[in-house]
Amino acid sequence: MSEQDNSNTLLDPNNEINRAETEPKLSAGQKLIYIFTDPQKTLATLRNNPTWLLPLVLIMLMTVAFTIATKDLVIEYRKEIILNSEKIPEEQKDLALERLENMTPKAFYIQSIGGGLVGLVLVYLFASGVFILVGNFILGGKATFKQIFSLYVWGNMVLLVELPVKGAMALAKGSAQVYTSLAVLMDPSQSKTVLFQLLNAVDIFNIWRIVLWAMGFMVIYRFSAKKSYIAVISIYVFYVFLNIGLGRLFI
Repeated sequence: MSEQDNSNTLLDPNNEINRAETEPKLSAGQKLIYIFTDPQKTLATLRNNPTWLLPLVLIMLMTVAFTIATKDLVIEYRKEIILNSEKIPEEQKDLALERLENMTPKAFYIQSIGGGLVGLVLVYLFASGVFILVGNFILGGKATFKQIFSLYVWGNMVLLVELPVKGAMALAKGSAQVYTSLAVLMDPSQSKTVLFQLLNAVDIFNIWRIVLWAMGFMVIYRFSAKKSYIAVISIYVFYVFLNIGLGRLFI
């Protein structure tokens, strides 16, 4: 084989996928390590052996720890949202603030942790459905819901790094409003503006997720890198605009 042929082979995404699928099966511990150090090795297992329970449990535990650590900051942030909201009538703001002030720790944890974890699972299920819609029905690929749900969960293992980083930043700053995105270029007082929210979408951790999900699309659907990245980025852009639209309706 010539040097040119060898180079083309190495750059062929389908060759990378096939080579990854012939690798030995990984233990749960190896998958956890490789998703951060060599994600292709973990993602390569999801086509034939999709798993999601362990990473989902770890994400939930990290979410609980983050909620407990930032409890006081979150309550203050909720107060700011109520005070600055144009959707809540003035006569109802005092009542809402009083409820927050009188909320017991138990009630806070039930509401924030219980509701948050249920919401997390529902979001993951819905988002996986959107991935299936795009990958299977729009782009003509073939994947099971379990494969895609597994990919979505593993992609969100980024949270095991993101939440400690943002939690430490929040505690150091004394505010829940911390950013690891282009939003740092703007004043937090402008957080309701569309420009701020668009810049906030360009977040280092979200970019990391997009890369993992696109790599997973290449493995599961056998799409090219270009097709995979276009698909995942398009879904993310749709999510950003949907989130901004809904936020302007209710806040």
